[in-house]
Amino acid sequence: MKLLTIIGPTASGKTALAIKIAQQIHGEIISADSKQIYRYMAIGTAQPTAEQRRIVPFHLIDFIDPDADYSCGQFARDAETIMGEIISRNHTPIVCGGTGLYIKALYDPLHPLPESDHAIKRRLMRMINEEGMESLHARLLQVDPTWATKVGPHDRQRIMRGLEVYELTGTPLSVLISEQKRRPRYDPLYVGLHLPRTELHERIDNRFDTMIEQGLLKEVQALLKKNFDPECNALRTIGYREIIDHLRGTTPIANAIAQAKQHTRQFAKRQLTWFRRLSHVQWFDPRDKDLAVHIAGRARAAFSE
Repeated sequence: MKLLTIIGPTASGKTALAIKIAQQIHGEIISADSKQIYRYMAIGTAQPTAEQRRIVPFHLIDFIDPDADYSCGQFARDAETIMGEIISRNHTPIVCGGTGLYIKALYDPLHPLPESDHAIKRRLMRMINEEGMESLHARLLQVDPTWATKVGPHDRQRIMRGLEVYELTGTPLSVLISEQKRRPRYDPLYVGLHLPRTELHERIDNRFDTMIEQGLLKEVQALLKKNFDPECNALRTIGYREIIDHLRGTTPIANAIAQAKQHTRQFAKRQLTWFRRLSHVQWFDPRDKDLAVHIAGRARAAFSE
């Protein structure tokens, strides 16, 4: 079946548009954002507000701890389950988010890969601390050169995953991925949001200023007081890592804010590069006041085909 999917870079207005469309087509929103899944991180990940959640139901946000493991494959399986529940209520699922790997997992799915092994991950983390990331990447080059070349020498999470899967299965992760394609259950109706670069950058900067005003520093302090590891993937997110550096005394607050904005702008560029590789995406200006009505009409027509 067709599935309305709203994509675009961070701060482009995806959530606001999804809410407006959902109100017109009895929709419920499935977040495809790999950071909004975490508890205690509402401000820095720009989770939908309580008021927005009262207007339209949201799914797959604010439901796991920052140090928990959650893969793109698990996202795809959870999203498919929730879609079935939404359809059973005679409502319309709407996927909305900027995590390209989540979108890929949903529409170019794999059969499940091995679950993460905490003992192996802890050992690999010790090796990183003792030997450095380059050493682990060299090991990955030996057992899975295809995956090692693809992820590069600095992608800690995917280097560790490649080594972990090889230890668990004896088979390179790149081989498992190539062999485990399965037929997708859904056909995306892509709506891409794109703004002129200067305006997108202004939105990014303004949004981070708002996060600071809303209490991002206190949110990060609370996470550290809960003893979440500052090196876990969630807290290495843009915005959190810069504030953590400030709280550690290594970066003045003005510099931390400037760095977070710059890193977010760079991230937005990478998102656009990823999404432009997708086929059948129609791009729209989110400033168009009639956009929600237009997209809702297109969705109704597609769903009735």
